[in-house]
Amino acid sequence: TGYYVYRVVNVQREVLCRDSSSSNQDTQSSSSSSSGGSSAPAAGSATGLAVNAALLALWAALMGYVFFLSPNQTPTIDSFSVEKLVGLKADDLFEVNQVFTAVWNFMGLYPLIYAAILIPGARTNKLHAWPFVCASVFLGAYALIPYMALWAPKSPPEQLPPPESELQGWNKFYMRAAETPWLPLGLLAGSAYWGYTAVTAGLEQWLGYVQLFDESRLVHATSLDFMLCTLLMYFWMSNDAQGRNWDKREALVPLLCLLPLVGPSTYLLLRPKTYDGKADSSS
Repeated sequence: TGYYVYRVVNVQREVLCRDSSSSNQDTQSSSSSSSGGSSAPAAGSATGLAVNAALLALWAALMGYVFFLSPNQTPTIDSFSVEKLVGLKADDLFEVNQVFTAVWNFMGLYPLIYAAILIPGARTNKLHAWPFVCASVFLGAYALIPYMALWAPKSPPEQLPPPESELQGWNKFYMRAAETPWLPLGLLAGSAYWGYTAVTAGLEQWLGYVQLFDESRLVHATSLDFMLCTLLMYFWMSNDAQGRNWDKREALVPLLCLLPLVGPSTYLLLRPKTYDGKADSSS
């Protein structure tokens, strides 16, 4: 899914660039060129609209499935699990499945990774990324898919990495941190820890997780959310890598996408950054 959308957006971007470069040349003959020269942009925009409509339809279908068709045999266990995971029942003897605990924490890390990728590339867009990223803290991919459906490549593209002059101020703290090695290292450490927790959970925990996936709406919806965030990451990583003109993007981005969370965190560490591995001395 992510690869297909990425290829469509590339076509859109090429069409936009061709259209903007030829607009100045065709100013004098706008009346005659409007009929003959509008076919390529129209085709590109039609393809983009089709992809946007498909994404919105996918989002609507997912929301309907999660709320009305997904398994819901353990609502009491789901309630206890959430309270335990957020620390409201720290002294309770109830234990949450170890694999699901890792998945739950994965979904706390994914919004941070998406924020580091989406927000710098949408600094001057009319459609801001940060409201959708903030909503993804609670809704995950169910908040990101509408943004993906409404998003369109900007012409000319946003300057990446962001210039240092655009990273000043308290409200740019997270974007500034994403342009240094320190935030990616923290995300990589957290991803590796919870990945190790899931991998070493043991057969009994994994069998319990599979059973919960079949019975629990909380586990089912959260697991689908994790899979969607992983699948869509290829598109946004590729788009960001192209915007930053990363020379290793064709070789490494597809490989890094095969490693949920660890791969995207590694990408954040390797990609060209504003501070080029040096700490922000102006903060």
